[in-house]
Amino acid sequence: MGGGRATTRLVTTLSDAPADILIVLSQTDLISFGVPWRAKRRGIVAIRRSDIPPLSLPNTVRNVIAHEIGHVLGLEHNADSTTLMCGRPAACRPATFASVTARFFPLTPVDDDRLRKRWP
Repeated sequence: MGGGRATTRLVTTLSDAPADILIVLSQTDLISFGVPWRAKRRGIVAIRRSDIPPLSLPNTVRNVIAHEIGHVLGLEHNADSTTLMCGRPAACRPATFASVTARFFPLTPVDDDRLRKRWP
C-alpha cells in the first residue's frame, strides 16, 4: 500500500493540508494506493488516471476508490473476488469490479466488524 520514495514525497508534500483523509486523483499511470490514517497523521488515497483500463471500465473507479479508502480506515486485502477488499497477493484485480450495474462490492463480515470496532 503505497511504499517507496514517491509515496514518501507525496505524504511529505501534503503533510500540511487541513484534512484527515486526502484523496488525490492522478493523471499518471501510478498504481492506486491507500496510506492508513493514524492519530496525528493523514490518511491518503491516490487514484491512477481513469481514462484507461481498468479504471475506465464501468463501475470500476467507484470500487477502487472505496477499496483504497478501506485501507485508509484499516482494512486489509482478502482473497474473495466477490468483495471490496480483494487484492494482492490474491489474483483479484480492479477489472473484477467491472459491471454494467453501478454498485459497490460488499465488505466481508470480518471487514464490517473491524470497521465498527475501530470507528464506533
